[in-house]
Amino acid sequence: MSRLILRELKKEDEFVFLKGFDDWKNEDIHWYSFVWKPGMSFLDHLNELENQKDQNKIEKNKVPSAMLYAFVDNEIVGRLNIRYELNQWLCERGGHIGYAVSPRHRKLGYATEIFRQGLLFCQKLGLEKTLVTCGDQNIASWKIIEKFAADLENRIFDSEKNEFVRRYWVDVSKSLSGQFNIYQKVVAYITRHKNNESELLVFDHDKEFSEAGTQVPAGSVVLSENFEEAVLREVFEEAGLDQKFEVKKIDEYLFFADWSNKYIKRHIFHLKTESLISDRWIHKVSGHGEDQFMNFHFYWVKLSEINGLLSGRFEDSVFKLVIQPHSGTTRL
Repeated sequence: MSRLILRELKKEDEFVFLKGFDDWKNEDIHWYSFVWKPGMSFLDHLNELENQKDQNKIEKNKVPSAMLYAFVDNEIVGRLNIRYELNQWLCERGGHIGYAVSPRHRKLGYATEIFRQGLLFCQKLGLEKTLVTCGDQNIASWKIIEKFAADLENRIFDSEKNEFVRRYWVDVSKSLSGQFNIYQKVVAYITRHKNNESELLVFDHDKEFSEAGTQVPAGSVVLSENFEEAVLREVFEEAGLDQKFEVKKIDEYLFFADWSNKYIKRHIFHLKTESLISDRWIHKVSGHGEDQFMNFHFYWVKLSEINGLLSGRFEDSVFKLVIQPHSGTTRL
């Protein structure tokens, strides 16, 4: 990907830039340019791009920004817009970095390289941490973002687009160095329907470990396992449940866990079973993890009452149980 060059436009790029519109003819033109308008001379376009970097030459509700274009073999394959600072709207939805790859050039690795070189540009600007956002359903985009040690802060609901938005912070230096380890974890949301309400299975520790807070079955993935095998093993070890479950992966995300000083990639599974499960019980944890031989006190909580109950960010994906239809395969 060394042949991809991300840079600002020059006078000699006029033909290549105008030709690039052909790749966006069936898309919203703003994916390619924020400032160009039909009939605008290329020189005026360049001047306007230069003005966008000067706080004194833009509207008061905007922030300074730079538009960079990705060139490969004298073609523009995508662009990246970097905002030097954030306003209220950008804090929620836009972030510091916004990028796009033309439809004809997608799935070729260009987006990843554009993002990487964009971080280098941010580093030169002195931006130590950058906010990057994308739609929760835009899997291709957030998978690229997570390649660069992105820390998911939260998800907010965008009422205009009727979607949840992921908000990631990227430590620029750490990301570019590649010196970080990611620990793969699985999480089990076990639900049942009782008295016309959905309930989630949770547990507490013994009183002497109460600082751990209320949790759900979860744990690490070992090398010989796939994620589904890992979540079923954790459910058996931590809760003693070996029923036949309908298993559905509903979410995944990367975040930096302050309590362990590690990057954790969580894979969230929704488990349902037709077998009856007790209302309450205590299980002594088996397996070989750090919780081995501890007592976990299990009980059910109504989904409508979960808000603020779970510790350790185990609540991050609960909303998926409400808005995402459930179907899956039955596993032993």
